Amino acid sequence: MQSSDKKHLLVVDDEPVILQILKAVFEEEPWRLTLAGTGSEARRILESERVDLLLTDKNLPDLSGIELLRIAKAREPLCEVIILTGYGSLETALAAMELDAFDYVLKPLNNVFDIRKKVRQAFAKQDVALENRRLIVELREKNAAVEAALEETRSLQAELIQSEKLAGIGTLAAGIAHEISSPLFGIMGLAEAIADEQDLPLAQSYARDIVEYCRTVRDIVVELSSYSRAATNEYLTTVELSRVIHDALRLVERSSDVRNVRFETAIEPELFLNARTNELQQVFVNLVKNAAEAASEVEGGGLVRLAAGRTGNHVWATVSDNGPGIEADKQRLIFDPFYTTKAPGKGTGLGLNIVYRIVTKYRGTITVDSRIGAGATFELRFPVDR
Repeated sequence: MQSSDKKHLLVVDDEPVILQILKAVFEEEPWRLTLAGTGSEARRILESERVDLLLTDKNLPDLSGIELLRIAKAREPLCEVIILTGYGSLETALAAMELDAFDYVLKPLNNVFDIRKKVRQAFAKQDVALENRRLIVELREKNAAVEAALEETRSLQAELIQSEKLAGIGTLAAGIAHEISSPLFGIMGLAEAIADEQDLPLAQSYARDIVEYCRTVRDIVVELSSYSRAATNEYLTTVELSRVIHDALRLVERSSDVRNVRFETAIEPELFLNARTNELQQVFVNLVKNAAEAASEVEGGGLVRLAAGRTGNHVWATVSDNGPGIEADKQRLIFDPFYTTKAPGKGTGLGLNIVYRIVTKYRGTITVDSRIGAGATFELRFPVDR
């Protein structure tokens, strides 16, 4: 062991005989031993070197052992201190213990080897404290690394959610374009009619119709831009679930071919969750769109039912369809990333995985109940405060 790695024991006493006795006791131990005959010399050593254990007489002519105890603890809180005194009193013993001295020993020393035992015990206690300190530092470093990894995971998850949303917009685009083209053709026709119209009241009527068409286009654009916005730009807020579901339904109706699908809703009022509106909307757009696509395959007309309510300390919502259903062995896989039951090129396989991620983010659960030929029902449950 290198000298710098050895435990350093500083022994302080103004009686040379005591110093020599203690030197004989400790000189065979694997510690670095330093002797000091005055408090001033001991203070110089404490302030200039690392001292692991201070064994000091309480009553020194120039500086008390209690003061040396304070200096030692100020320099290194884990430094252990044993106080020796020939004039013991309860008051001085309490003062030493309040300053975190390891022990308080009376002179004369009946058995000097008891001192060696106490020093060994003090070093053992210090080793435990040093190991605890090391473990705490290591734990803090690991916690920092875990927190950094979690932050990176959250960032990647947010990017994944947004990229899937933008990919979904590509699927919705054709329907949105059709929705916008109809009022645009109306606006163009009315504008051309106004240019040649001599009847002012009739021209004003055309202008009012144009305003209504423009409002329709504006509503469509607002809905789409709101849906495409990154949810990370939003703050957690109190979200009204019925509004989110109706907005999602309206977006799907505008952007998908749902002429063969009928929608029914049974949504209780005043259902509130603490969440990001944009993320919950993405959940229901995905579920309603999937249900509508499944129901559109039904001959004679498909049906999608949306329901929501509150039971106890949970808010629940269901999205059901009368489509072909999901095979039992596939139901446990549908929330896995990149798994899809759709035909190649019809989906990314991330939609339901994103839904699952968002739902569980808000401590919710999502389950599916389906039988072949009998449609599917997705149920969501979120805990809420009473």
